[in-house]
Amino acid sequence: MKNKLFSRDFTIMIAGQIISLFGNAILRFALSLYVLDQTGSATAFGIILAISMIPMVVGAPFGGILADRVSRKRIMVALDYITAAVIGVLGLLIQAGGVTVIAALMFVMVLIQAFYQPAVQASVPLLASGENLVRANGVVVQVNALANLLGPIIGGFLYGFFGLWPILAVGFGCFLASATMELFLHIPFMPRKREQGIMDMIKSDTGGAMRFLLRENPSMLKLLLLVAALNLFMSAMFTVGLPYLVKIFLGLSNQLYGFVEGAMAVGSIMGGVLAGAVVKRVRFTAASRFLFGATLCLVPLGFAVAGNGMPLMSYGVIIASVVICLCCTTLFSVIAQAFIQQITPNEMLGKVMSFVTMFCTCAYPLGQAMYGFLFGIDSLAPAVVVGMAGVASLLIAFAAGKTLKRFAENEGDGIAPEGLAEPAKLG
Repeated sequence: MKNKLFSRDFTIMIAGQIISLFGNAILRFALSLYVLDQTGSATAFGIILAISMIPMVVGAPFGGILADRVSRKRIMVALDYITAAVIGVLGLLIQAGGVTVIAALMFVMVLIQAFYQPAVQASVPLLASGENLVRANGVVVQVNALANLLGPIIGGFLYGFFGLWPILAVGFGCFLASATMELFLHIPFMPRKREQGIMDMIKSDTGGAMRFLLRENPSMLKLLLLVAALNLFMSAMFTVGLPYLVKIFLGLSNQLYGFVEGAMAVGSIMGGVLAGAVVKRVRFTAASRFLFGATLCLVPLGFAVAGNGMPLMSYGVIIASVVICLCCTTLFSVIAQAFIQQITPNEMLGKVMSFVTMFCTCAYPLGQAMYGFLFGIDSLAPAVVVGMAGVASLLIAFAAGKTLKRFAENEGDGIAPEGLAEPAKLG
C-alpha cells in the first residue's frame, strides 16, 4: 500500500491531465457556442452534440481492450499528439466548412477520448492503491472540474472578444505540451503474449468483460443501466438545456453562460474534495442518497425558467442549482468508480472501465437529440421540459436505491472494497 498519494508518476499524470483537460474545456466550450451561434437552433445544436457523442459509445470498448494490451503511457502520449494534429488540420478548414468542420472536429475529439479515458482510468489504481485510491479518483475529478471551471470562463472571454481562432491555438498548444510531459511518465505494464488473431482477441476480451458484468456482478450492470437512464433524462438536459436556457431563453451573454459552465465545475470540485471525508461515513450501497439530492435540484431550476421576466434572478437560481447538483453527482461517481476499480482484476481494468463508460454514455446521444427537439418546440415551455426531466430522474434515483439495497443483500459486508469497508457504519 502506498502512503504517499502524489508520487512522481501520479504527479506527472495529473499535470498532463491539467494541461490537456484545460485546453479541451476551452475548445469544447467555444465549439459549442460557435455551433449555437451559427445555427440559432436548439434542435440543430442537440443533434450535433448527439452525433459527436456516438464515438464515445462505440469506441469505448475498443479503447478498453487497447488499454489492457498496450502500454497505457504510449496510448496517452500518442493520442495527445494526434489530438493536437487534428486541431491544427481542421482548424485550417473551418473557414471553408463552417459548422460541418466543427461537427467533424467534435466527432474526432470524442473518438480520441473514447480510447484515451480507459487508459487513464486503468492507470489510477496502479499509481495510487489502497486507502489512496478514493483520494486519487477525487483528485482526478477535481482536476477535470478545475479545467471545466476555468476553461469555459476563459473560453467565453476569448470567444466573445476574439472569436474561435485564439481558442484553436490554445487547444493545439495544450495537447502538444501534455503529450510531451507524458513522455516522462512511468506506468507499470506487463505485456501480454498474444496467441490469437486481432478479431479473436477482440472477441475474447469483450466476452471476458461482459461475463464479469453479466454473470459475476449482475447488480452492477443493473446500476450502470440506471445511470445511463439518468444521463438520458438529467445529464443530457444539462448539456443541451443550459446553453439554450441562458443564451436563447434568458437572452444572456456568452460570458455569463461561461460562468454556468464554471458553476458545474465548482460543484464537481466540491464533490471531489468532500469524497474523501464522505466515504468514511457512507458506504457504497447508501450512495444513492446523492442521486436523490441531484434530482431535487431540478425543482428550483424549473421554477427559475417558469418565466423570463427577471433573467438575472433566474440566472442566480440556475447557478446555485447547478453547483449543488454537480456536487451530489460527483460524490456518487467518485465512490462508485473507486468501488469498481477495487473489485476488478488489473488485467481487466481497461476493458471493464471502458464498458462502464459505454453503458453510462450510451444514452447521451439520444438524450441530447431528444432535448434539442423538446426545447425547439415553441409551444412547449422550458419549465415543462425541466419538470419532465425532474420526474423521470427522481423515479430512476428510487430504482437505483433499490438496486443498491439488493446489492447489499446479495453480497453482504463483502461488497465494500479496501479503503471503503471500514467506514461503512451508518446509524
